[in-house]
Amino acid sequence: MMLWVNPGAGYSWINRFLGGFMALLAGGKVFCGRQHSAIPLSMLLAASAIIKIMKKNRPGSSSALMISLNWIRQRALSIELRFIRYSSFLERIPLLRYLHRNVTADIEILSREDNIAIGLRIKFITPYLNLPVEVEKAQIGYEDKDRRFIPTAFRFFDWHSWMHIEGQIDWEGARPVNVKGRKTEVITGLVYKISDISVPAENYGLRLAEGVDGTARILWGGEIERMKFEPVYWMLEPTDTKYHVVAIYDNDLMALIVSLSLIGSGNKLVYSKSIEQLEEWIAFKLGRKNPEKTTLEFLRYVRKWGPLRMAPLFFGLKEILERLQIPDQERILFEFYADNCGVGDNRHGRLLAVNMLAAVGTEKVRVALTEIYNHTKNQDIQPEELELIQNAICSVDHKLQEDKRGTSTC
Repeated sequence: MMLWVNPGAGYSWINRFLGGFMALLAGGKVFCGRQHSAIPLSMLLAASAIIKIMKKNRPGSSSALMISLNWIRQRALSIELRFIRYSSFLERIPLLRYLHRNVTADIEILSREDNIAIGLRIKFITPYLNLPVEVEKAQIGYEDKDRRFIPTAFRFFDWHSWMHIEGQIDWEGARPVNVKGRKTEVITGLVYKISDISVPAENYGLRLAEGVDGTARILWGGEIERMKFEPVYWMLEPTDTKYHVVAIYDNDLMALIVSLSLIGSGNKLVYSKSIEQLEEWIAFKLGRKNPEKTTLEFLRYVRKWGPLRMAPLFFGLKEILERLQIPDQERILFEFYADNCGVGDNRHGRLLAVNMLAAVGTEKVRVALTEIYNHTKNQDIQPEELELIQNAICSVDHKLQEDKRGTSTC
């Protein structure tokens, strides 16, 4: 049932605001000019109830005011969650998908403390009004009998190796609930602190969502509802003072990240499918008109988002270049290495180029790596980087020895 009302007739400005706001969240239409709102009857009654409560609660009745505010917050949360669910069709429309948002989280990097390397505060919130959301605790993880945190969907990891980094967890807003006779716990957030990192990474990753589609188990209307959660990943980039949090919302970028991680994992069950998905991603995102330009652009994506400490990744990337029929791979990789030196200094780019050359493993690669080594051995670079180049040369020598039954210099 729909009612036509005129919020300007006999109401204050706050009444008009609430009426229009509730109409928007409920899917009603607000007509500019004369400010008429098409509001479902239930929403009109809710708006009227809010107005009456606000009028009754004069300064001094703090208890009643808190109850009123909590009721308003819960009502607004329910409306916003309903709006999120019923507007999800926008995600399937390319030109409109950026208008739709899903349940998310606010990530805060905590100030440095003694014996704490990294600290995070995570709050689960709605995307439009930033209202707190209660998530089932078991989705994040649980404590064993020794009070040690065992993660489930939660991951805080070295971006380039995807290894989870253990830390101490403190729950926020934790409370027990009974859902259709089943006892469980919900939380509104958590604090995660890492006291010791044996090998500090330059970039870290964070995952909170559950499953391939990225969902969260939300307490809504007395039931646990599975809703889409975004982003699936965050990246933490270092700055001069602390880490900068980068939320990865781009679906196309997510497809790249997941494909690269699956290839890098070395899991043979998903390898072929991931190679195909990555090949499709390149064709869709970069095109194939200019093979050399496409290769360099693709390598820049891998440099920033790829798990560069996962050795199987480079052999998968080699297969991708072969499938794309990229000519003169050795020269392109050598030039990519050079582009990441000097003015364009980027250690990750050089690491990617050297490992890719080692994976290709031809006579031309041996010449290219030798030239890189001769150039860098007298430069001011990290010993680990020089050792990487030496190991790459030895790896190519070994491969050529097997191919030609020659003599290895290693």
